[in-house]
Amino acid sequence: MVLADDQQLVRAWDAFEDNDYRMKDSQGEVVTMEEADQRREDRLPVLRELIDDFLAGDLPLSEFKSEIDGQNKRFPYWGFKGMNGMMFFNMVYSSAGEERQDELAELLHNLIQPPADQTEAKEKIRSLEGFVERLRNEVDDLRKAPRPGSIPYFLSYFWQVHAPDEYPIYYTSMVNALSDLAIWEPEDDLADSYASFWELNEELRKALGEHTGRDIHLWTVEHVFWYWQQRDEFDDEPEPAGGTTQMTTLPDSYIPPIVSILPDLAENTDEIQSVVDGIGHSVETLFENRLARAFRMVGFEVDEMGQGSGRNPDGIAKDHMHNYAIIYDAKSRRNGYSMGTGDERQFQDYINREVPSLRAQGFRNIYFAVISGDFTDDERDAIRTLKISTDIQEVRLIEVEALLILLENRLRDPSFGLGPGDLGGPGVQDFFAESGVLTAADVREELGV
Repeated sequence: MVLADDQQLVRAWDAFEDNDYRMKDSQGEVVTMEEADQRREDRLPVLRELIDDFLAGDLPLSEFKSEIDGQNKRFPYWGFKGMNGMMFFNMVYSSAGEERQDELAELLHNLIQPPADQTEAKEKIRSLEGFVERLRNEVDDLRKAPRPGSIPYFLSYFWQVHAPDEYPIYYTSMVNALSDLAIWEPEDDLADSYASFWELNEELRKALGEHTGRDIHLWTVEHVFWYWQQRDEFDDEPEPAGGTTQMTTLPDSYIPPIVSILPDLAENTDEIQSVVDGIGHSVETLFENRLARAFRMVGFEVDEMGQGSGRNPDGIAKDHMHNYAIIYDAKSRRNGYSMGTGDERQFQDYINREVPSLRAQGFRNIYFAVISGDFTDDERDAIRTLKISTDIQEVRLIEVEALLILLENRLRDPSFGLGPGDLGGPGVQDFFAESGVLTAADVREELGV
């Protein structure tokens, strides 16, 4: 018996039920449980055909990998295009090289076929773990090598495509939710962890069946905990009466209250404007202040510079250990931010003035970021102009919710470092080291949460 107490499970289910079984998909769109399930049902025959063609030898490994990638990019219903799915697949494939392609193909032919029981599941996980460890011992740069920690998710995805109501997928987000609710903790051994997770899922749906009086699909269990991780993003929950909060359970959010208000400040709603007016501050100034606090909580040294002056960037976040800095500007906009010509010229001034000083301080990589609640355009032309006309390496447009997810992951997982990724997965710097919009969905997908 893995599930010792179903009280926290019932709590998570009741929250999901109170939200009318709605959640946000991997792209941030609100969908019902029925809609999410139907999307998967419609896609399963195509995925099964691809897998069957590969297993029958009619589809070479390279084409199979490409087809699976294309399907999951167009129809991202299982999260496979993220770190533990397609990124892992690509790393295994490239690390194996031409000399081991046949060995990898033969191995996957065996491993992606569903196991008969938990014992066989553990054997399959350990078999791929052994192959990955051999690859890791042969590469020069471990950052480009596949991570063993991705194996339970990678294999269980293929198993579930074959039998959706028999094999649970080992989602990082679900593991985190179970940990937050003190329901279950993974073991050190990957194979044992999946076996325990499989058994737990059966106990969870049995308990939910007794609580609800209905048949519970494995997908339903998954949806409950997926919603639990994102429940704070739904803002239509009733306010507590009398302006006070009655504590009924222990809090489990990793985001400190002082920065949890950032999305509201970024959107500059009537409600937040009324509150801020009452304490004698402007929304813009408070947004800058709380944003600096969030960067410090992530682990950066922060120079606050703006304070509504318009003559300076709002701040510079520095990581001396990894030799990079982020010049950033905060934009509080009710209907999303779009970069105008005046802003573009102002940003050029910021960058040209600050970069020489940062170079003199020893920072090798310098990025520019605009942080807001939402962006109405991808600003490709403006980004291109800034990179051509200034000595900046990348220009990031960051949803403030994405920054909070990075903070939450830092607080949850101390191994998630400020620098570039390593054998444990991506690091904070990876999210700034490319240009374009960074959404909350992008961060979740990359981190597998």
